Amino acid sequence: MIVLAVVLAYCAIHAGFRLLASSSLGEDDPLENVLVQTLRLGYLAPQPALYDWVLFAVQKVTGPGVGGFLLIKYAALTTTAVLLYLTALRVLRDWVWAALAVESMALIYQIAWRYHEGFTHAVGAMVAVAATVWAWARVIERGSTSDFLLLGLIAGLGAMTEPTYWAFLAALAAASLLQPAIRQRVVRPGLAIAVLVALLVASPYVYWIATYPEPITWVHPWSKSVLKNLGKGLLDALRGPLFYLSPLIVIVPIVFPRAWRVALDDFRRAPNRAAEPDLAQLILHTALAGMVLCLAGAIVLGLAGYAMHQLMPLYLPSVIWLMSVAQRASGASDVPRRRFAQVAAAFAVLALTARLANMFVLDPVCKLCRWGIPYPGLAQDLVNRGLAAATIVSPDPETAGNLRAQIPSARIGLLGGRGREDAQAGAGTGSVYIWPEGKAGEAQARSVGAVLRDGRKVGDAVAVEVPWQHLWRPTGYRSSIWRVLSVPAGPAPEPQRKRVNSNAE
Repeated sequence: MIVLAVVLAYCAIHAGFRLLASSSLGEDDPLENVLVQTLRLGYLAPQPALYDWVLFAVQKVTGPGVGGFLLIKYAALTTTAVLLYLTALRVLRDWVWAALAVESMALIYQIAWRYHEGFTHAVGAMVAVAATVWAWARVIERGSTSDFLLLGLIAGLGAMTEPTYWAFLAALAAASLLQPAIRQRVVRPGLAIAVLVALLVASPYVYWIATYPEPITWVHPWSKSVLKNLGKGLLDALRGPLFYLSPLIVIVPIVFPRAWRVALDDFRRAPNRAAEPDLAQLILHTALAGMVLCLAGAIVLGLAGYAMHQLMPLYLPSVIWLMSVAQRASGASDVPRRRFAQVAAAFAVLALTARLANMFVLDPVCKLCRWGIPYPGLAQDLVNRGLAAATIVSPDPETAGNLRAQIPSARIGLLGGRGREDAQAGAGTGSVYIWPEGKAGEAQARSVGAVLRDGRKVGDAVAVEVPWQHLWRPTGYRSSIWRVLSVPAGPAPEPQRKRVNSNAE
């Protein structure tokens, strides 16, 4: 209960300040906001759609604003923390060390910072990974039919979160085969039941992929570009655990000086052949198998240059092994353990402080300053001019998704590339085309021009300038400008520039 209370407080603080800071969506959220206007089997191949389905259901209650995204994100983080704690309790046999395993996530940059700033499908994969390790441990310890059924259900749902979850499942299975005690408890008739359940749960995704109307490239063809990236792919695979688990993987041996020796012994030790399973070694071997799969992906598929958070399914459970190393390295002394808890708490406070500066101070602390972009003012201008009832189309996912968040009743289309199913909704009359002005908007303007009909042209667009709001700086200390082109059934509007004096945010 203590761990749950702390995690809930942590999530409430981050979510609360995010709600206070801005109603604007950032990074991956706007694209998802456009896609989930309708419920479909799939959206963007080959990405599974479980997150989209959950978001669609949540938005029926919360609407398409930032609240629904935060609800999913922090419910996922809380569930992950609880499942990791329960698994760590099985491995470490001590609730304090299990709690430290949860707290150690605050020392992973991808969780302590990037998780709060972005991520959509990855939040579901995080829950699925933590749930799979927990369910796998139940199968190893008990192995009842219900345990296998639960494992199959979780694996099926996990398969519909992110493709990297499949690699994690393969790595976990390979690692399990190395220990006879685990192999004997897992490779049983119940495993066939789990596989069947998983396939049944994941069947909507399998059907969607099988019937997808366009070719899906699963393997990168060998070419000069792939060969050129081979070295980078191999480097990414080798440094993946270090980069994803940083700075935690560096802090552990600093706080627990004997951790280096304990970790090296774990790497040298042969697979456990005792009668009792070694769950800590299973987690270590899963991470190593994941690294091998990354190396294979670099060599066979030419995979390179991927974001480190995509490796989360392979290395998130490693926090339990790292705490196992720390536990054995600390000996009888409680001092290193207390010091580690203090360091993790300090990092959590530091990350929160940096986020607050990023959200409320804005520039020069942030670069893009997504939370400050005055989408509410743009939305209000559209409403004032009676354009909110038209289909709003933009080549810019951030603009499109944020306008849906600000005008829940509007029909939003995303022009070109991703979300093409929605793009065609605005290809005729009765539409409003919107794109940001400036260098970034030049290509977007051309994409709008390519679909205009009846003599319309992008030069007819109105330039709408919206001032930024700030806690202490004067309103309008900087502005954002969008081009807005209304295409009703009638004559084209005259080009003009309009400044919006909006008090929204």
